[in-house]
This record gives sequence, structure tokens and C-alpha cells, in this order.
Amino acid sequence: MGKRQIIYRQERISGNQELLNREVNLVTNEARVWHGKVIAVDSSELKLKDARSGKHRFAINQIDRVYCEIKTDY
Repeated sequence: MGKRQIIYRQERISGNQELLNREVNLVTNEARVWHGKVIAVDSSELKLKDARSGKHRFAINQIDRVYCEIKTDY
């Protein structure tokens, strides 16, 4: 079994419902990395819940990219 990394750039994040409930890494424009589960995404912001149950809000224009890993059969 392998893994594949999917990267969402800023223009693909806004309103993208396939990110909901996914465990992701979020990289801000300041090169800070946040890890957690996406709990909401709309045209202006993304909300992330981390492992300590902290909730964070990011404006779409503050995000450089979001990436996640998907397990594959090969």
C-alpha cells in the first residue's frame, strides 16, 4: 500500500467541499504549518480543528496551500 499527496493551492480551496472532514496540513503565507481536520470551508475562510480540540479560522487569502495524504492500493 502506498500514499499519494494531494495539494490544493489557494485558488482551489475557496468553497471546495471535498476538503470537509479531511485531515490536512495547512501552510500559511508566513510559512507556518497547521495540522488538523477541516470542519468548514466557504468562499472567504477555512476552519480547522486541531488534535487538542482548538478551532482556528483562516482567511483564504492567508493560505498558501493545503495538502493531505491519501492511501492507495499500489
